[in-house]
Amino acid sequence: MASRWTQAATILPPTLEVCGFRLLPFCLRHRVALEAIESPAMDKSKHMTAEHILAACRILSCTRLDVLRDKATMSEKYHATRMHYNQSYAVNEMLKLHYYFEAQSLWPRFWAKEESEGARDYGTPWPLVIIANLVRNGFTSEEAWTMPESQAVWLHIANMQAAGAKINVITDKEWDAMENFRKNNKPPEPIK
Repeated sequence: MASRWTQAATILPPTLEVCGFRLLPFCLRHRVALEAIESPAMDKSKHMTAEHILAACRILSCTRLDVLRDKATMSEKYHATRMHYNQSYAVNEMLKLHYYFEAQSLWPRFWAKEESEGARDYGTPWPLVIIANLVRNGFTSEEAWTMPESQAVWLHIANMQAAGAKINVITDKEWDAMENFRKNNKPPEPIK
């Protein structure tokens, strides 16, 4: 299997359609837009309605910020009505949306690090830090906002490491070894 970086660097537009929308690769602009409307698509613990699914699909199918101002199309009205009256269809479309996010979650994995006394939060949102880093390193603002999110994160981390930051990424080999250890070293079942 290809490494997480290879998968992130070669991510192709998904062939997935949700509620008639062809979704684009998940990017930082999508994340910020979904967070701005407090979309349940970004939080699996929240209840998601047909309207939430359609709003997420609108955002994930283009790179325009004003997409939610557009009037509902006949297709959207059809899918909303269908989801309201057919629970299994609504669940299926929601599962496809969750699958979309899972298939693109190829971020690097990091070793846990103790908080040092000198570390502090500057209050700048992390997506903006990544965008600024990519723009500073030669990408246009539009490229930085719309490249697949996992690719943007990997490039950001590589830029930070090149600048001397001590960021330790878990290799795929180390991750597999830890997973094997967890599987093979489960604590014994309690005696009943």
